[in-house]
Amino acid sequence: MVGLTHVRILLLAACAFSLCAQPVVLGPQIRAGAARVTLTPDLKKHGPVYMAGFGNNRVATGMHDNLYARCVALSAGGETVVLCGVDSIGLFLDDVERIRTDVKTQLTGGKKAFPEEVNVVVAATHDHQAPDTMGLWGPERGRSGINDAYMNLVAERVTQSAVTAVRTMQPALIKVGEAHPSDLDQLIHDDRPPEVLDAGVIVLQVTTPHGTPIATLVNWANHPETLGAQNTLITADYPFYLCTELERRFEGVAVFLNGAVGGMQSPLGATVIDKASGRPAAENTFQKAEIIGRSVAEIAGSAARNATPFNADHIEFHERLIQIPMSNKGFQLAAQSDVFKGRKKMTADGATVTPVGLVRLSAQGKAFLEIALIPGEMYPELSVGGVVRYSGADYPDAPVEPPIKNMMTAEFKMLVGLADDEIGYIIPKAEWDEKPPYLNGAEKPWYGEENSVGPEAAPLIALAFQQIVKGAGAGKN
Repeated sequence: MVGLTHVRILLLAACAFSLCAQPVVLGPQIRAGAARVTLTPDLKKHGPVYMAGFGNNRVATGMHDNLYARCVALSAGGETVVLCGVDSIGLFLDDVERIRTDVKTQLTGGKKAFPEEVNVVVAATHDHQAPDTMGLWGPERGRSGINDAYMNLVAERVTQSAVTAVRTMQPALIKVGEAHPSDLDQLIHDDRPPEVLDAGVIVLQVTTPHGTPIATLVNWANHPETLGAQNTLITADYPFYLCTELERRFEGVAVFLNGAVGGMQSPLGATVIDKASGRPAAENTFQKAEIIGRSVAEIAGSAARNATPFNADHIEFHERLIQIPMSNKGFQLAAQSDVFKGRKKMTADGATVTPVGLVRLSAQGKAFLEIALIPGEMYPELSVGGVVRYSGADYPDAPVEPPIKNMMTAEFKMLVGLADDEIGYIIPKAEWDEKPPYLNGAEKPWYGEENSVGPEAAPLIALAFQQIVKGAGAGKN
């Protein structure tokens, strides 16, 4: 018996040594939560509701579907980031800062205080069939379309969604996938040269350890303006169908974050085939919006099912405020006439202040997902490359900005447009073209410059992001 006991002790010791020599496989080191709330306006309480985009005095006459704020919260390594997709034409930094302050107040006060720093990202989908939250599409040019009561509702509801997402966090598994079948490119029309698309779908999905989906986040680039200028029904456009279908397939919350939509990446002009009939869907119809949304959901769903799992153990959030000269005379006049209702105040030297940011997720010291946070509608050639020097450009010798996605080194890369601010189009300086002769010998100016703060936006944003990536690599905020 003594000899047998001695053998058992030796075996246990050997097993213990063997376990110590092997890498320890830990369970989920990330927590995740998600929530959604409606942002649909009350046409009586918030009326008249001026719809955003296309022109002035387009007044909403009814509702087709609800608008939402959808948020997913991710926490690891003592850092928490909340990513919110909001069915809106755009929210200014002023509104985002209010939401961030309110989230912090609600999470740090009371009995259920949250101990960690929470970083909130608010990205508008750029929905052209939602209320005017920027002031540019009121009853007439120079008169604001912003309804203060509705803006209060938006701030309160986005805050509510973000706080709920944080408070419901639980141990989670994370996986990331991407897809870019040729079908995606057919859903987008680029109406300005060069024809460059950043049309791939990137999907991040978080589930419980048992596999129940908590949230499915989709990043794709296309203007939600399928219904066009004549529609007067409030709708989230194709993101409504995209998110509804993903929530049907996976349950949980579907969060849509738009991408590099400048240039202009739009369903308008794109020939979208109805597979049931084999014929193109009619322009400016809910049928076309539904086909786009469900098509992207199908591609995103497939990407999620084939996604790569990661045992995420670290999250970083980096943000830098920069000043961009506002040379756009229309924007200057809008600010002076208080179209923005106190938002977007210019600095003493005529600049706008805007954020540029980065979210990075890592596993065992290696980044697997990086998310560029860009405060406007970036032209795709600034995201993936393809800037062209045209004769007739105003700054033909300007240095070409390094593509944002080329600066990132993670396996998966997202670019989120209209993140935490909306400064309009972000155009490569070498392609800037306000004065004749126009690019490609065009008879009139190309669309874009009139809705951009100015030609310095792209170089300054690219530089700031480059500095953020470099600083993040050195372990600095």
